[in-house]
Amino acid sequence: MRPDPVELGAYLSSWLGPTTVTSLRQTYPGNSRASWMVQTDEHGGLVVRVDHPGGPLVPIPLELEYRVYERLWPTAIPVAEPLFFAEGTQFADGRPHMVRRLVDGSPQLDGLTGGAGDDPGLRRAVCYEMAEKLALVHTLDWQDAGLDEVLFVPASAETALRDEIHEWRRLWAASRTDPFPMLTEATYWLEEGIPPARTRLGLLKGNNGIGEEIWKDGRIVALSDWELATIGDPSLDWAFSQGLLTLHDMEDTLDHYAGHSGFAIDHELLAWAAVWIRVKASMSTNGGLAGFLDGRDNRLVRPALGISVVKRTEAWVAGVLDRNVTDVGDELLTARRSPYLDGVDR
Repeated sequence: MRPDPVELGAYLSSWLGPTTVTSLRQTYPGNSRASWMVQTDEHGGLVVRVDHPGGPLVPIPLELEYRVYERLWPTAIPVAEPLFFAEGTQFADGRPHMVRRLVDGSPQLDGLTGGAGDDPGLRRAVCYEMAEKLALVHTLDWQDAGLDEVLFVPASAETALRDEIHEWRRLWAASRTDPFPMLTEATYWLEEGIPPARTRLGLLKGNNGIGEEIWKDGRIVALSDWELATIGDPSLDWAFSQGLLTLHDMEDTLDHYAGHSGFAIDHELLAWAAVWIRVKASMSTNGGLAGFLDGRDNRLVRPALGISVVKRTEAWVAGVLDRNVTDVGDELLTARRSPYLDGVDR
């Protein structure tokens, strides 16, 4: 539902001082939450991010994302300036919402489709830039930044992957709309198949890649969408990088990352993480179905994601449960194609 510009201006004025809204548009697709790009006379551009009437898609409260922004804003990690978080107010029928500065740039990049005239060097440069920013994220002193005050922290590096599975098994049990037993069984299969490789603890963004960050002049000027942020092994961020590992040569991208982070991503951990992220992402999409079933949100995207994605993943899981997890992950890494390329020989 589109906010009334005059009413929105009056509401923002109660937080920011006099505010006149001059334009307002919603970002697409906004499946997790609705985000409105707002232009004002007094404060320039703002982004208003608000829960949908049927609640968020992911089983993570919006306030957590805002608190991450608060703690990252003083650090070297580029994020938009957070301004305020609120819920239970007259705005948006009391739904949770946050407001941050609008960063000049775009979440999309031209020239990544592989069409005539596209430059393979651009794809390499994009991957290098993402690698450098992820290295910043993963090497941040997250305790000094106070992120352990708001994020889930594993008991130790040695138990990080197992602890993450346990936490998401808990979230899954609380948010799922049906038993979906194959997804639950997949978490036990994954737990049994955790590789013996060395893990480390770092800040994880949770969801990365083109469409998630703000780019300008070929550089990332703001890392956005921190709703799945956590503390854990960096391989999980690379497994959830929206096709970046197939946009350019994977080994070259990861070598560039290692040069900036000071450590390499273990291939066995990455293969395991590729399987875990597929299961975890399916768990995330089911959470939004509840609002459709109880009538709060009648958009068809809710059942399309909440049912079809989960059922497809369950069918896939049923065919691989008798196999070694990392072998399955290797196949995923090999077969996966970038969503930005169409029939391109990379």
